[in-house]
Amino acid sequence: MKFAEKALAFVGCLAVWILFSCGSSIKQQTAQNERTAAEPNLEQIAEIGKAATVQIGSLSVEGPPSLGSGFFIRHDLIVTNIHVINQRSFDGAISAVKLVNKPTWYTIEGVMASDPKRDLVILKVAKVGGEDGHVLSLGDSDMVKDGDKVIVIGNPGQNGKFLQGDVSMGWISRRTPKFLDFRARNNRKGYSGGPVLNVHGDVIGITFQGHRVGAGYAIPSNHLKALLKDMSTQAKSLEKWREEPLIRYYSAVEAANRGKLKAAIKDFDMIVHLVPNFADAYINRGEAKRQLGDFEAAIKDFDMAIRLGDDYAYVYVKRGEAKQSLGDNKAAINDFDMAIRFDSAYVQAFINRGDAKSDLGDEKGAFEDFDTVIRLKPKGIALPLAFVKRASAKSDLDDNAEAIEDCNTVIRLRPVDILLAAAYNIRGKAKSAQGNHEDSIIDYNKAIQLEPNHPELYYNRGVANAVLGLTSEAEKDFKTALKLLEQWGSVSESISGETDSLNWELRLDIRSDLKADIKEALRLLG
Repeated sequence: MKFAEKALAFVGCLAVWILFSCGSSIKQQTAQNERTAAEPNLEQIAEIGKAATVQIGSLSVEGPPSLGSGFFIRHDLIVTNIHVINQRSFDGAISAVKLVNKPTWYTIEGVMASDPKRDLVILKVAKVGGEDGHVLSLGDSDMVKDGDKVIVIGNPGQNGKFLQGDVSMGWISRRTPKFLDFRARNNRKGYSGGPVLNVHGDVIGITFQGHRVGAGYAIPSNHLKALLKDMSTQAKSLEKWREEPLIRYYSAVEAANRGKLKAAIKDFDMIVHLVPNFADAYINRGEAKRQLGDFEAAIKDFDMAIRLGDDYAYVYVKRGEAKQSLGDNKAAINDFDMAIRFDSAYVQAFINRGDAKSDLGDEKGAFEDFDTVIRLKPKGIALPLAFVKRASAKSDLDDNAEAIEDCNTVIRLRPVDILLAAAYNIRGKAKSAQGNHEDSIIDYNKAIQLEPNHPELYYNRGVANAVLGLTSEAEKDFKTALKLLEQWGSVSESISGETDSLNWELRLDIRSDLKADIKEALRLLG
């Protein structure tokens, strides 16, 4: 009997244990299911976002298409940027709208509302045929926090083709009342006008600008909500809308991009007079003035834009470049510091700051900035440019073996001629410093073949020839260098860098004391 009682007690305990174990397991499984249900499916959200995204812009037989992005907020309403659709219809150009990855086209019936200061427009469209696009809901951009995950969708150009419905996952790096600063892998030209979605699939921003691949700015969705409240009941024709003064501002931006700087500045002057708090107008006027060499006026415009809240990282870079041009390297470094604070992977800011430090004699600091760029592994021209600049800094620090290695890397990368010439020149100087003058002359010969009008290359080769006792060759090089120096303007080449929406201007400059050195070399030979 005792055995039976013990057995029953054991079975009872076992049952209780099983009950509690099952209960615990059920709770764990329920919690796991709840967590799984709570975790957003970003790929699914991206597909929904793509189903609402359109390719929009201008098509013309006269030139390549100008296309951006947009998205549906109603079955007959599309949101995009003004700069995507502001082009006038000329030379047979037509404004076109197509659902991404679908044979569904739309005609634009007109403009329902626009906000020129924020580059935002709502278009009424009519479907020509095919399936309807998905409609996206608007989220509350005031609830966005730094670090929030985002899904960014657009139609970027890449290798001469347009990628329809390209998706980049990313995060918010900075939120301000005027813009959202985000990081997303493939964000680049063509994403403009596309949606920035939160993890619930709501639109929290509209992409309108980028300053490098992988970084962009978005208009907070609450500005779109405000625009919807003031939306007209009747559509205004595109052509009539494009004649409005504040819409013509975007044509002035295009003119400046095509090099028509003086004409663009006149238009910017008019816009600033009409709307004194139009921050973007100050930015573009400042950049036009900077390109024309009016650096002080450019700085004033950038100052005003920053005070008005357009404190984008790239504006600090532009202002820093203007200060550099005036020789104020310390102030320029402060601006580049600020740009890097906002974007820790901003390649152009690091390169510019490295140049400014080098001009101030801080070769170690310059080396560190160029080293950072190399670690970032940017695409396009920026990587060999950073190797060239780091090689120069190493050479100035008498680390000639390492300078030669960096130059070898540039030569293997085979960049544009102006960078190859710089690499051969730096390697030649490093070899001369090591006493290898014969090989340095070979490098100077290659540099001269690439850039035959640069006086310093001839001077450097002349020095190597003189050390080797080749007096006639040295004298010829020094005289050629002096002649070229008298004709000197500058050797430069503008390159569109893949790392930035800005252009790189590469320049082989000459040092201020070159003429004195050439004359002294000729005197010693004579």
